[in-house]
Order: sequence, then C-alpha cells, then structure tokens
Amino acid sequence: MLTLPNSKWNEATAAHLLNRAAFGGTPAEIEALRKKGLAAAVRDFVEVRGETANVPPPMWVHPRNIQAQRMEIKAAKDRGENFQSKARQVRLMEGDEIVDLRRWWLDRMLNGPAPLLEKMTLFWHGHFATSAQKVQDAYWMWLQNDTLRRNAFGNFATLVKKISRDPAMMIYLDLQQSRKEHPNENWARELMELFTVGIGNYSEQDIRESARAFTGYRIDMTTQQFRFVPFQQDREPKSFMGKTGNLNGDDMRSHSVSARTISRCVRCCAKFSAPRNFIPSVSWAAKSKARFSTSFKLRSS
Repeated sequence: MLTLPNSKWNEATAAHLLNRAAFGGTPAEIEALRKKGLAAAVRDFVEVRGETANVPPPMWVHPRNIQAQRMEIKAAKDRGENFQSKARQVRLMEGDEIVDLRRWWLDRMLNGPAPLLEKMTLFWHGHFATSAQKVQDAYWMWLQNDTLRRNAFGNFATLVKKISRDPAMMIYLDLQQSRKEHPNENWARELMELFTVGIGNYSEQDIRESARAFTGYRIDMTTQQFRFVPFQQDREPKSFMGKTGNLNGDDMRSHSVSARTISRCVRCCAKFSAPRNFIPSVSWAAKSKARFSTSFKLRSS
C-alpha cells in the first residue's frame, strides 16, 4: 500500500488530497484537514455512513404514469382540442426539472457531507455515459444518478447489472426496443466496448449473441421502472466468449466482467486517483491492481 510519512503531511498534501478525493477546499478547509491528520482524513472520506447517501431528492422526484399522460394528450387530439399546448407544457416541465436536477447535484458536490462519494458518482456518471437530450425525463436521470451513488463504492458486477436495467440507459441505447425478432445491438456493443472488456477483447459475433440475450428488457410506462417480458426474450442457444447455452442478460454481464475488466478499471482509477504528472511504476501498478480488485470486488455475483 502507498503511504505518506507524517513529516510530509502538510498544507500542500492536505490540499492535494482535497483536490483528488473531493472538489478542492478553502484555506480554512485545508487547514482543518491538516489538523485532523492523514489517517483520520482518509477514513472520513472513505467511510460513508448509510444516511449520508440518503440526501433528500428534489421535490418533483416521483414516478409518473407516462402511459396515462400520453393517452391524455392523444384523447385531446382526438377531441380536436389544442393537444400541442399540453405536449408543450410537458416538455417545458421536463426541461425545468433537468435544470433543477443539475443544480441539485452541483449543490451536493459542493456542499454535501460526502465529497468522495459524489466524486465517485461523477466518475461512474462519466463511465456509464447517458444523454438527457435523448432520455428526456428528469426522473429517469435522477434515478440513474441515485443508482450510481448507492453503488459507487460497491461491487462492479452488481453496478453493471443495475445499469443494464436502468431506464435512462435503456432508452439511451435503445435496449427497450430490442426483441427476439430484431435484437438491437447498441447496448450489447457499448457494454463490451466502453463499459467492460474494451476494444480488441470481443468479436462481432459476441455482440450479436449478447444482443439476443438482452431481448425482453422493457420499461413499465405506468411506474417508470424496469420490467422483463419473457415472451420477447430469445431463448435459443447462444455462444458468447467461449460459453454456450440458453444465455440471458445476466450471463452476458457475468462473462463480460472479467480479469480484463479489472485491468481496465485500474487504468481508469489510476488516472482518477494518482497525482497529476505521476507515472506509475510496475510495483505501483501491481499494488494498485490488488487494491482496486478488492475495493471494487470485480467478480461475478
């Protein structure tokens, strides 16, 4: 493990820790951290109490019956009423809520009680990239943000599973449109290319087989939650990364989260956590791999 001698724990190293594990600090915050001591400072960053992750969401955060909302607009259109005005009101409301969600999260990052938790949430937000412009639903964007935060320090395989069922991600990568007759490959490709094993560690056939396995994933528009539709799933045998059988989405996730994924996440986390202009040595890389493998628990579960 990397250690810092007590003699080198000073204002400069305390400020550096605040820059890397949080979002910087004022001179007063730097001095307070220095007085706390390195061990206590690191412990406070890493040991997040359960209630800390339960900061109240924006007041508008609650699932809506989108199906009923759409039917209401259609009924107004069928009656010859000004349905466009109603649809415009919905779009404006969603836009206002997206702006408020950004404000809410920025406030959590700047003033919240767990800055490292927020920074890791931001890290995973960048890793599992999603666009509000395509999703067009603030509740789904908040729900994804909440999922990332609750799993920020946890099991990577569990996080991948939750993201595969995340409505915002499903919409962004068209997973909810995938059915056994016409599997959509967008999620399957991004899962391997960007989220897990990386380019060069899978084949185009793996993508096609993975897309078949993820068929049947849907969003319940009355509750805004994930639901599985068995009759839309391809239940025929599939071959993926050397495994053959009636594989489903969870099987694809388990096989994708591999030793290669550990190495890839170590590289990402090294960039995230190492000092600027720091070039890791071979021994540092080996120690980091062991440390991150343990902390992220990169194993199938």
